[in-house]
Amino acid sequence: MPTVGIIANPAAGKDIRRLVAQGRVVSNQEKSNILRRVFAGLQTHGVEKVIVMPDMAGLARAAMHDTKDTLYSEFIPQTPTGSQNDSTVAAHMMQDAGADCIITLGGDGTNRLVAKGCGNVPIAPISTGTNNVFPREIEGTLAGIAAATVAQDPAIRDRVCRRSKKINIYVNDELRDIALVDAAVSRQTMVGARALWDVNTLDSVFLTRAEASSIGIASIGARLALIALDDPRGLHIEFPQPGKSGASSSKAPIAPGMVRDVPIESWRIIQPGESVQVRANRGTIALDGEREVELLEGMVASVSIDTKGPWVVDFDLSLKAACASA
Repeated sequence: MPTVGIIANPAAGKDIRRLVAQGRVVSNQEKSNILRRVFAGLQTHGVEKVIVMPDMAGLARAAMHDTKDTLYSEFIPQTPTGSQNDSTVAAHMMQDAGADCIITLGGDGTNRLVAKGCGNVPIAPISTGTNNVFPREIEGTLAGIAAATVAQDPAIRDRVCRRSKKINIYVNDELRDIALVDAAVSRQTMVGARALWDVNTLDSVFLTRAEASSIGIASIGARLALIALDDPRGLHIEFPQPGKSGASSSKAPIAPGMVRDVPIESWRIIQPGESVQVRANRGTIALDGEREVELLEGMVASVSIDTKGPWVVDFDLSLKAACASA
């Protein structure tokens, strides 16, 4: 039976960048309204079952009530903890339960966590975060129809989905974590509020994507070389050390409403599978905008671009397929 998973992050769109930049606030009420529209799209296009990650805000309850007579939906047997791990665990459980597609509400960070657990189940990412490169701004009804189109015919995946890259982060030669869009090495030694917003602290950045429409760290790379989702290459940028000037600069929108001149020391293209050592030996590494990995004395970090990241629903292609089959 065509089955779609729903992972909605109640914390997305509410970090410190609402204070230091002009990031929008996406309320839980609006996320709940988006899900009501998503369910409307799902129920009219052949989905028979929806499995939902439970969360402390109950974001999906109204949508599940709306469709209780026409669509079977249930929460997965997971106890929410309010931690980042909830999304990864939920994605694992949905894959095991036979989900054909997983719809996410969140930003780059939310989708990174889902990608760690979803295996080959395609992600249909709806943007409700801050510096969103991975998810799309799309009306919820259309996202539901697109996900339903993929769920009805898993064989269609290769035609209407694209495979994302990912960045593998190694510490002392052991895989520590992944990023979907950017891994930014900061000279700050504390994780703090996690969200990375001050480019003056950056030592280097690794990118899987650098598109003209990107915002955030990826926008810096877009001023140097355009790299698309399905381009197998990556980008490595190094910034000047404190007190030194760069060889060039890039004017980039590093956060909503925040455009800055960013000094560049050097940059180069990274080939898939190529291992690149991180220059800094002390600091933190932010993964898709949030500081996650602490680098301490004696640690050696490296990264590589992996072309076998998560499958991502191409909304335009899947909606065209839906029109053709109507």
